[in-house]
Amino acid sequence: MVKQLIYSTLILALVVGISFSALGHGDNPTLLEDVNNDGIVNVQDLVLVAGAFGQPVDRTAEQNPDVNRDGIINVLDLVRVSNSLGQTVPDENSAYHDIQEYIFDKSCASSTCHAAPANSRGLSLEYGLSYDALVGVTPQNPAAAAAGMKLVDPENPDNSFLLTKLIGPESPDLGSRMPFGGGMIHAGKIDAIRTWIEAGAPETGKVAGIGDLGVLRDPDDPFEPPAPPLPGEGYQLYLPPFKIEPGTEREVYYATRIKDENGNPVEGDIFINRVEIFYPAGSHHFIIYRLTEEGLANNVQDRGIIPGIGANPEDEFRVLDPDDPQVLGNFGVDRLFVVGTQTDETLFQFPEGVGLRMPGDTVYDLNSHYINLLGDETLLGETYVNIYTIPEEEVEYEAVEIFVSNRAINVPPGATRVAKLTWYIEDELERRGHDPNTEINVFLLTSHMHRHGELFEIFQKSTGDLLHQSIAYDDAPIDLFDPVLRLDADDGLSFQCTHHNYDTNEPLEFGLTSEDEMCIIFGYYYIPTESAGSIIR
Repeated sequence: MVKQLIYSTLILALVVGISFSALGHGDNPTLLEDVNNDGIVNVQDLVLVAGAFGQPVDRTAEQNPDVNRDGIINVLDLVRVSNSLGQTVPDENSAYHDIQEYIFDKSCASSTCHAAPANSRGLSLEYGLSYDALVGVTPQNPAAAAAGMKLVDPENPDNSFLLTKLIGPESPDLGSRMPFGGGMIHAGKIDAIRTWIEAGAPETGKVAGIGDLGVLRDPDDPFEPPAPPLPGEGYQLYLPPFKIEPGTEREVYYATRIKDENGNPVEGDIFINRVEIFYPAGSHHFIIYRLTEEGLANNVQDRGIIPGIGANPEDEFRVLDPDDPQVLGNFGVDRLFVVGTQTDETLFQFPEGVGLRMPGDTVYDLNSHYINLLGDETLLGETYVNIYTIPEEEVEYEAVEIFVSNRAINVPPGATRVAKLTWYIEDELERRGHDPNTEINVFLLTSHMHRHGELFEIFQKSTGDLLHQSIAYDDAPIDLFDPVLRLDADDGLSFQCTHHNYDTNEPLEFGLTSEDEMCIIFGYYYIPTESAGSIIR
């Protein structure tokens, strides 16, 4: 009996494996239990929570004693603070962090510019150092200093030398535009820095008007296609270039087969234990789906083809219509999730002896979602995927994806809501056709929200143990379990998402665009090959 299980058509902030590689600082979530924001959880935070019992929750306040973000300040918040005494974690859910991640780290903090050992002009823009090096600091440039400028002058962007250098100084006395020799950064990133400075250049907290900087591609951002795996080691899947016009976002599906080095379709099942995914910046996500027998019978791969989207007119793309997504097939019936990512260079590796089954005699749908809402030129999106095989005789355990979505999201303007759902192992074993007495071995969990997501937590149902916590919607932590998390048929995963509708005039609901919201857990488990079921939906 299926108790409650909902799947979505879209995802995710994920990359996966016992071995994992991606850019970013999202390995640790912000410590919400640090109520007074002094960098450590201590008795002062306990006092703040205790003193706020019964008081209305102000989500805009600098100090928020509603630690678990459930809208009530009570003993649960006090317990969470008590359990976290002594912990220290940097703030990863802020406009400043996004600027660091997608602007300074990407374009400025190199060893020859504003990072050690060079620290050009005595300025380090490295993670953990840049804020104190910028805000309220007088520039070393004599003309800028004489004019009374600051590198960042809170609430005064026109007097902020950082912004002047990024836009391009009008006076030669102020030097050259930055990044030096690296090409201009995206105009949307410059606007984000202006908005951040206008808001007072806060070190913590979100700033209204700053969207997802991770999808903005700099004009001269290079992209080098990867070489395919060597013959006998694996295969390469390719989603060819497609167009995303300025002021738009586009989600496409491209049907393909797994083919060998001679272009011949692979027959029979293969097992993979390593995946590499590469694409140019600008993508919200990339997913590989495989079509089921029912999906093939329904001709999903031929539905909704729209000409003129591909850079090559001969390439056929289907475009997702958020108002009628079922035109391209139903998830869990016509298509099944294989793997996906929100990071433009992703590597994941399964544990030794674990293989993910990929049938060769079917069609794979390569799903790419690109955003060009702030661009003034047409973007080209494309994706390369290298899959590496493991001989079937070496596969002792079969990997199975966890992909569960709570679509019951409805957050009024100015409000905060918590959406909760439980994934039951009993239902999973029945749905997959696994041996009903089998334990599943969870070795990876992560999560996905959109930009209004403030807190995502996953708990083991039987024990209440916290397994995963994230406040970074665009860079959720990847939790690897060693030893693995063993769950029997009576257990499950309970998860909850907190969304804060701080800057819109409409209710936030589940949806497929970048401005809608989501609440998804993703991961993988493995079971012995002899216990794995043949029912796949």
